[in-house]
Amino acid sequence: MDIAANRFVAVLGFAEMIIAVSLFLYSHYFKLDALQKYFEGNDAVQHTNRRWPGNRPMDRGMRMSQIAMFLLFPKSYIRRGEVSGKEIASVPLSLKRWATWPYYFAIQFFAWVFICDVLSEL
Repeated sequence: MDIAANRFVAVLGFAEMIIAVSLFLYSHYFKLDALQKYFEGNDAVQHTNRRWPGNRPMDRGMRMSQIAMFLLFPKSYIRRGEVSGKEIASVPLSLKRWATWPYYFAIQFFAWVFICDVLSEL
């Protein structure tokens, strides 16, 4: 690739990273408490709340990532018995989106970095 294409790819990747980090921070600090209300009776979520009880970014991130994984891959967690279908269905669609979109952006960002690395080798 030429220099202009490399700059464009770098700017696009940086913009996507900024969007992903912004979505992560917003969802961790403004949507986590609302999401945890839907999983109050869940043993796995309560264990994670005891393990990561604070308000530091890492604590909130660990609690949010568990709930997001329930929402990203519900069938596998229902099959394992860690969450029920009723708990997943009780979460409103808007909260599901706030919990999952940052992770979709992160997956897309890492795929983008991998593809750019492979293309730069050509």
